[in-house]
Amino acid sequence: MLLRLIALVVAWAAVSLAAATPAPSQPAVTVDYLRNNTAAAKVLENAVVFGYTYETGVGANEIAWDTLTHLVIAFFDTDSAGSITTRSASIPALVAAAKKANVKVLASVGGDGVGSQSLASALSTAKSRTNLAASLVSAVKTYKLDGVDYDYEFPDTADQLTSLYEGLAAMRSALDAAFGKRGRLLTTTLYSTNGQFGPHVRAADVKPYAALVDYGLLMSYDYFGGFSQNTGPNAPFNDIPGYPGLSFTSSIAAWVRAGWDPAKLVAGLPYYGRSMKVAADMAKSGQFAPSAGGGTPGPVSQIQGAWTWFDLRDPEQGALAAPAKAAHGWQRFWDSSTMTPWLFHNVSQTYIGYDDPDSLTTKTNHIINSGLAGAMVWMAQYDYQGELGAVLTTYRDTSRRLAEEALEAMSSSLSDESSSESSATSHASESDSGLDHRSSNAARRPGVPSTATLLAAAAIVLAMLV
Repeated sequence: MLLRLIALVVAWAAVSLAAATPAPSQPAVTVDYLRNNTAAAKVLENAVVFGYTYETGVGANEIAWDTLTHLVIAFFDTDSAGSITTRSASIPALVAAAKKANVKVLASVGGDGVGSQSLASALSTAKSRTNLAASLVSAVKTYKLDGVDYDYEFPDTADQLTSLYEGLAAMRSALDAAFGKRGRLLTTTLYSTNGQFGPHVRAADVKPYAALVDYGLLMSYDYFGGFSQNTGPNAPFNDIPGYPGLSFTSSIAAWVRAGWDPAKLVAGLPYYGRSMKVAADMAKSGQFAPSAGGGTPGPVSQIQGAWTWFDLRDPEQGALAAPAKAAHGWQRFWDSSTMTPWLFHNVSQTYIGYDDPDSLTTKTNHIINSGLAGAMVWMAQYDYQGELGAVLTTYRDTSRRLAEEALEAMSSSLSDESSSESSATSHASESDSGLDHRSSNAARRPGVPSTATLLAAAAIVLAMLV
């Protein structure tokens, strides 16, 4: 009886500790691995961070320029003939601030709803595709931009998917003709799941599309929200039982399986969460419950069914007094399965699934471990006092440090091998063998078990004894 009681206590402690355990703080990639993989080291050395911002209503002082390598201005309007227009006079100021910070700037067309409907029309004929490409080249010249982004949400038919390809081809050709081969960047957004360009189109050969662009920007968010039957994180790291494929890791894996080069894949990170109404007391039942639709808008942004990080951290009406401390009647929880935090307000019966510095750190570490080109943020101005941007700065610093150490090690190894000609062959053989073993062991070596894991194992043993 005593042993059974101890087993139950140990098991409870394991579950409690696992639920409270934060994300790992370091990526698994090692210098030993990178020094045997020059291509992977180069990808890390050139890690990118794209940040979207609106074409209108956002000042240059609202962007944390030191966290980005690229700014995407969304969205330039386009009509069915392929002509583009802008609504804001602030673009030159944004571009000037970006250039000062050594951040590249792209013009984006498309976006949600009407924007992509207009883009679909502009891509539907050869004449309009050519005109759209010419109009965007003109904008690149006028505003001294560094490239173009096609944010098509989303092709619905095989014909529209073909039109996207032909539109990207026309854009690539126009940019190369105006600025030299690969003289300007071309990117396209990618639908979040199944390695497909949209929810209603069949999987296609993605390699021809990838060959035309410099990066594919994966929209790895908006998995759950007011549009869902049940509550769930806006961007879970791992799949939720019953919802295969709807997660950050699954989306990345699906696009890589489909044939998209990881070195040209940029994973999306949301600086916002989704709010939903519920009927249950989620503090007791957990974060998965039937949804009653979209929740209250963020108190500052007033975006229906969404709270930006700025909303969450607003001192007067926000839900968080600190990144991991709830306020104003909210309760904060950490889900160790999806590796995301969530909030519940019992009075208003509101749930918010969102990302914070801990969950973003988990995701940026996965970006490094997966050999991806970098991260993309929606949207750059949603941050609060640089709290989320600091994660992206750490990601870039870590990527470059690992790359530099690996490249220095490779250079040193080559220098050592050439310093003694008489024993070069034998030394090289021994060195290579040693590196191979270290790399292989590092790749296979299991991590040190967590306290939670050890407690769970102890519970199992004790349960067997009784």
